Amino acid sequence: MNAMPPTSSTMTDLTAEETLKFMGGLWKLNRRIKQSVQPLIAEQYGLDIRKYFILQNIRHGRVYPKQIAENLDMPSTLLSRYLDGLHTQGLIERQIDPHDSRRTLLSVTPAGQTAVEGCTQLIGEVSRARLQYLPPQKLAALLDAMRTLEDLTADQPSPDQLKPEQETP
Repeated sequence: MNAMPPTSSTMTDLTAEETLKFMGGLWKLNRRIKQSVQPLIAEQYGLDIRKYFILQNIRHGRVYPKQIAENLDMPSTLLSRYLDGLHTQGLIERQIDPHDSRRTLLSVTPAGQTAVEGCTQLIGEVSRARLQYLPPQKLAALLDAMRTLEDLTADQPSPDQLKPEQETP
């Protein structure tokens, strides 16, 4: 369900300070959770957080690299390097698409499935350790707000995709 963007009459007027606090808070929380999780998944599964999210995108079926790049908003050249590493580690398989030999399908190996399940458990434990301090109604509101913000920004181009309009002479 896509939420409609708020109009100027319904928007909350955020001050620059509130906007900075919001963005800074997201950044700090993301960094702190990543710093807590990264050593655990690296030690136990030989993964970093990006490889984990790539495996998450592959784990439910055969997918194309282009789909993963779009889902994770990751340049295809960077994704290709990560896929090479996951393949070398024996966590994914690459197969030629039987319907289009120009395309490659990716799937998770049993070892990859074990790794992604273990990482998911570790990430869940670290996240729950932080979220347990929120009362249930605040946690529900936070998760609802995050879904809404994600829905609102899902179809918006990233700044590097925006191009200034050309003036016609």
